[in-house]
Amino acid sequence: MNLIATAGNDRIRDFLVNDWYRSLKENVDLSKTDVLVINYGLTGLPKEVINFPAVERSGLINNTRFINLAIFLENHPEYDQILFCDGGDIIFQSDISHLFEEHRDAFRAVVEQLSPPIDLVVKEEDLVNGKEIKSFLSNKKLFNVGVIIAPREGFLELARTMERRLKNINVWGGDTVIGNYVIYKNPHVELPSKYNFIPSTAREKFYVKDSKFYLENGELIPIVHNAGRYRFLRPVKDFGYGPGKNRVNKFNIWMFRMLFSVSNFLKMK
Repeated sequence: MNLIATAGNDRIRDFLVNDWYRSLKENVDLSKTDVLVINYGLTGLPKEVINFPAVERSGLINNTRFINLAIFLENHPEYDQILFCDGGDIIFQSDISHLFEEHRDAFRAVVEQLSPPIDLVVKEEDLVNGKEIKSFLSNKKLFNVGVIIAPREGFLELARTMERRLKNINVWGGDTVIGNYVIYKNPHVELPSKYNFIPSTAREKFYVKDSKFYLENGELIPIVHNAGRYRFLRPVKDFGYGPGKNRVNKFNIWMFRMLFSVSNFLKMK
């Protein structure tokens, strides 16, 4: 049995229900897949989803969600393949269920084609043996942890490593650093960017028509991720699923690309 899981609090409730879940339900074959929401105070969730109240709450949701997913999986061995993703800035536009059947023993995720240097993501003092972790990742492109597919043992290991190596559970970027450390230490496969398409960092050209995202060749993009720490910096305005949404902010996209390019250039120097 497969599982698609996310986590969130009531701040993202409307998007999670009306955009994330609606797009998932309408576009992805869920006949062999359950949907889990790790609940940090969400109300009014659809009855079809598994509503799992977060056990570990003392820390940033981005980090503790992995620990809570592991707690759920430890009590539910029936789930073998899991897709874990953000719930507040992702929509599904076409079926991705075939990914559960491919490379089943490996982590599967999208490498950011333009990513910040690891030195900008998290400080050494926030990690146990931080120098070793950052050295290991220093010359690697970062996987975006907003969408990860892996066997259950992979997520259990990720959670154990998070608890062991992340000193500051409140640090922004902890999930990125620990997630990449674990992924690169294990069998892993790079997915095409269309399975976690981030408009601000993807190299491929795209366009929006009738509120839907397409690659330049006309292919509907399966997963679109409006990533960004702050809403006003995200590459798409009115992001969501359905008519009248998704206006591309070209200035934000240009700004992010310039920032990451300059940061990587300075690191090389």
